[in-house]
Amino acid sequence: MKRIIIIGAGPAGLAAAYELCRTKDSKLSISLFETDDQVGGISKTLQYKGYRFDLGGHRFYTKIQEIDQFYKSFLGKNLLKRKRLSRIYYEKKFYDYPLTFMNALTNLGFLRSVEIVLSWFYRQLNRYKMEKTFDKWISNRFGDKLFHLFFKSYTEKVWGISTSKLSSDWAAQRIQNFNLFRAVLGAILSLDTSDVKTIIRTFFYPKYGPGMLYEELQRYVEKKGVNVYMNHKVTGLKRTKNKVTHVLVKDIKKGIVTHIKADAIISTMPFNELISLLHPPEKLTTQVKSLRFRNFITVNLLLKKNPFPDQWVYVHEPDVKVGRIQNFRNWSPYMVKKGGGLTPVGMEYFCSEGDKMWKTTDAALISLAKEELARIGLAKEEDIREGFVYRVKNAYPIYNFDYDGTLKLSKKYASNFKNLFLCGRGGLFRYNNQDHSILTGFFAARSVFSTDRKHDVWSINENSEFLEEKL
Repeated sequence: MKRIIIIGAGPAGLAAAYELCRTKDSKLSISLFETDDQVGGISKTLQYKGYRFDLGGHRFYTKIQEIDQFYKSFLGKNLLKRKRLSRIYYEKKFYDYPLTFMNALTNLGFLRSVEIVLSWFYRQLNRYKMEKTFDKWISNRFGDKLFHLFFKSYTEKVWGISTSKLSSDWAAQRIQNFNLFRAVLGAILSLDTSDVKTIIRTFFYPKYGPGMLYEELQRYVEKKGVNVYMNHKVTGLKRTKNKVTHVLVKDIKKGIVTHIKADAIISTMPFNELISLLHPPEKLTTQVKSLRFRNFITVNLLLKKNPFPDQWVYVHEPDVKVGRIQNFRNWSPYMVKKGGGLTPVGMEYFCSEGDKMWKTTDAALISLAKEELARIGLAKEEDIREGFVYRVKNAYPIYNFDYDGTLKLSKKYASNFKNLFLCGRGGLFRYNNQDHSILTGFFAARSVFSTDRKHDVWSINENSEFLEEKL
C-alpha cells in the first residue's frame, strides 16, 4: 500500500487528490490534512445567516483547455456567464476598468491626459535600463505620470512596502502582454482586448460562489476513498537522507499529535514553513525567513439595498485603508439569501501578521469598514445592517527585491527530497491565479508516478508566458 499525504485542501491540494483518484490504483492510501474547518483555501465561500461571501472575488476564466473542462465537469449549468463591471476609485472619482476613453478623459481632464501621453512617449524614448523593481517596470510601459496616478498608492497598500523595493517579477507576471497604446486605442475604437487576461470583459462564476467547486471536489474525493481531515495541522516532518518518512499532524481541537508514515507527500503549505520543517542548513534557515506572505482581512457587511452596480471596485485612494470592495449580489444573485432583501458586500484590507491592522478588534474593523464605505460614497452608514470579519494568513507571497535568490536556494534544497512534491500558490511561493494553482495540483499528482519533465511543476512555474497561453 502506497501512502500519500496531501497537505492543504485549497484548489491545488484538492486538485491533486482528484488527479490521484483518477489513477484507479487500488493500492493507494490517500490522506488530506487541512488546518481550517472548510475546504477551498482562499477560494472558499463563507456563509453568514444565509448570505454568501467570496474571499476576494474569483473569476472562473482560463485559457487552459484542461482546466476549462474541469470547471465544466464539476459545475455544469451552475457555472454562470457574467459580464464584467469593475471600476477604480481614485481622487473621489470612479474610473471604468477596463478603461473607456470618454470616462478617463472626463475624470482626468484634458491637460492631465496630455501629460500622461507625453510622459509615456518620454519614457519610450528614455527607458530605465535596469527595471528590476516594480516602479521602473511599470514606468517603462505606462510612463511615470500614470505610474504615480494609478499604480503607486494601490500597490503599496496591497504589499505594505515601497514600489522601489518590490520586485518587477510581480508586475511581469500579473500585467503580461499589456500594451498601453493598444489599450487606449481599443478604448477609443471599442476594439476587442479580451485576449489580455487582465482586461477580460466576460467570465464564469459558480452559482453559489467558488467554494461550490471545492465542496463538490471534497465530496468526490471522499467517495473515492480519500480521507479528508479538517482542523488538522502538519507541525513536523521526519526525514532520512533524501526522503521524508513521516508527517507529524496535530488535531487542533484535541491537541493530539500523530506520527504518520508517508511514501509520498504533496504539499501546498506556505513554502517558507515547509522548508523550515525540513531542517535545512543553518544559513538557509536564516535566509528562508525573508520569504514572507501578506495577509488580508475581509470585513463582510449586509446592506439594505444593492449599493452599486459593479462586481468589485479597486480603491486606489490613499486616504482610505480599504483596498478592494466586492458586491456579491452582482457576482451571482444566488449569493443572496432566498427571499432575503439584503446585499452581501466584502471590504478587503491588506496587512501583515502582528501589525496594527491585524491586531485591530473585529468591532473596530466593522466600524472602519462602515465609515469608509460611506466616505467613498457607495452606501450610507444607516443602510449597513451588520457584519463579520474573516482573517486570512499567508494569502499573497511578497516579491520583495531580493526574494528570488533565496527562493532558488530553497527550491534546490526541497528538490533533494525525491518523494516531496509542491504545488499551489503557497506551496510554490508564486502569485498564481486559480486555474494555474489547480493545474499545479494535477502536475504534482502526476509527478508521484512519473519523472517525465512535462510534469515538472517548477518548470511551469518559471515560464512567464505559461499563464497566458493555451497548452
